[in-house]
Amino acid sequence: MSLNMSLYYVFTHSFNLPEEYACPDFMTKSSRKQPLLGAYFLISGIVFLVLYFLCFLAVLKLNLKIPVYQLMLVLSIFDILSLSVNSVATGIFDIIGISFCQCPHAIFFLGAIGQASWMSGSACSILLAVERCVEINPKFILERLFRKRVFCCVLATIIIYSIWSVICVQPVLFSIEYSSWFFDPLIGNDPDIYLCNPDTVNNWVLLTTITALYFYLSYHLLFKFGYSTSIWLYKTRRQIIFQALMLCVFHGIVCGIYEFMKYVYFSHTLVILSQLLWGWSSGCMCIAYLAFNRTIRNSVLKISIPKSIRERYGLHVGFEEHLAQTEAAHNPAVMNAAGSTVKMNNFIHF
Repeated sequence: MSLNMSLYYVFTHSFNLPEEYACPDFMTKSSRKQPLLGAYFLISGIVFLVLYFLCFLAVLKLNLKIPVYQLMLVLSIFDILSLSVNSVATGIFDIIGISFCQCPHAIFFLGAIGQASWMSGSACSILLAVERCVEINPKFILERLFRKRVFCCVLATIIIYSIWSVICVQPVLFSIEYSSWFFDPLIGNDPDIYLCNPDTVNNWVLLTTITALYFYLSYHLLFKFGYSTSIWLYKTRRQIIFQALMLCVFHGIVCGIYEFMKYVYFSHTLVILSQLLWGWSSGCMCIAYLAFNRTIRNSVLKISIPKSIRERYGLHVGFEEHLAQTEAAHNPAVMNAAGSTVKMNNFIHF
């Protein structure tokens, strides 16, 4: 059923939408707007996108031959696409007052991208959790996935999964009434015909595996490594656990709420909460990168703050710049007869 209600049907039927999405005439106009919610979604989405794009540029500068950096790059792409739908597009539709029936084709395509980004990002999040477990325990049972040749197949599988998700899985559709995205276009048809089994399987797999993996990760860090007086090791453990907790909490709650709403009556407040958390689940990784990953944070600072400004105000980013500024401060200079500066340390060696 999902295939006949997906982009595959649209592409193979002269870009006509399936009959299940035919809107009644009285629903083609909407006078409702939600400017406050729209402003929040739009502003938060733009902030997340700017931060994530800077992190994306920083990841590009890393050694992309390493599997985990490739995974971070792919996850960044899916999260950026997801934020474009669940935050930016949501905000614009709320402010303008557009629902599915006012702009069916555009929302159908955006919903397909948003749904595929969520499913593909879920797969990447699971693999990232596996990689964290391998990092703290090289003998972890799934360590083989991150060997060079095997990981090429893993990456190809993710790409195929993302293409299948966007073309063959039915999309989520925007409703101005709830300021959220649903499989059901809310046009009066039986809701059961819009149930999406691939999404259900994806959510339950994500919820169970990512929770189990991060419980394993936290247990291994807290109890298997034993007590250590090393401040560096303590901070490293704390950062890994915080990253794990951030990713696990947002993704787990979003999965749980959406699966709950598929089968049980839901309130307007719960729907808005789920939409807010969907946006945060897509943007939380860039916050984790900036808060806990010094390499990415320093790279982002170098990209966003010009070197001339950093030198003028003594802002060093990373050890190299700090060392260069320290040497410059202790390197005396004199003026020669021509009026140019001569660094004495270039000629005097102690």
